Amino acid sequence: MAQIFYVHCPACGGRFPCHQELWQVEYDLLCPYCGLSFPQDQSPLIISASGERRERAPQPADATTTGATSAPESM
Repeated sequence: MAQIFYVHCPACGGRFPCHQELWQVEYDLLCPYCGLSFPQDQSPLIISASGERRERAPQPADATTTGATSAPESM
């Protein structure tokens, strides 16, 4: 049986499974819910197939992970 782990998207919070091979080669992950491509270390929570939990410390809001855009400056 394939080894999987579960990842939580930093933008939408969706939880989705990933194959262990993706973890071993450190590919960026793609959220199937919102379409965000993000490095594995940006996931707020990763749960291994054995149930091991890796939680990332909360970070300040970042426009690259929240989908926020900057408004043009007024003149």
